[in-house]
Amino acid sequence: MPKAIEAVYENGVIKPLKPLHLPSKRIIVYIEERKFSQLIDELELEAREEIDVSIDAVRGRDESSS
Repeated sequence: MPKAIEAVYENGVIKPLKPLHLPSKRIIVYIEERKFSQLIDELELEAREEIDVSIDAVRGRDESSS
């Protein structure tokens, strides 16, 4: 069964906030979880960048055809 472990990433090292009672050399899998609002912000930024590229491309075509 999965177990959530809170930790802080600092200077290239993941440091658990509480002691872990795990056997030595246990492999741990890190899964990053983000808030939905963070994902929306990233998607909006990407969409704005793509729109800017499209507008620049259209303007470039308009300028060359004048």
